[in-house]
Amino acid sequence: MPTPASACSLAQTPPKIRPVPNFHPSIWGDQFMTYTPEDKVTRDCKEEQVDDLKKEVRKKLMAAAAASPSQLLNFIDAVQRLGVAYHFEEEIEEASKHIYSSFHDANDMHGDDLYDFALQF
Repeated sequence: MPTPASACSLAQTPPKIRPVPNFHPSIWGDQFMTYTPEDKVTRDCKEEQVDDLKKEVRKKLMAAAAASPSQLLNFIDAVQRLGVAYHFEEEIEEASKHIYSSFHDANDMHGDDLYDFALQF
């Protein structure tokens, strides 16, 4: 059990001074410290571009659905790999149901291509 005298001597010890490291400047500079958000006009313009691109992808999805099932499956695979399939869930679901109802019993999918056959799963 420590005595009160030893507890007082610990409380009175001066704090240790640590050496300050001399790091070289960041390669990013002050870029993130001086960030200014986009103005409303620029943000609205970008949102409009995104909406236009979504409409274009929907048109291409419908065009692929009319062309062939393998082309449609390839397009859906590309959209999913890009990570934007959540924008087109309804269209992808509709296209998948169309492929299943039209071609699930028939051998119209040209089963020669292993890649297309794998996409059916």
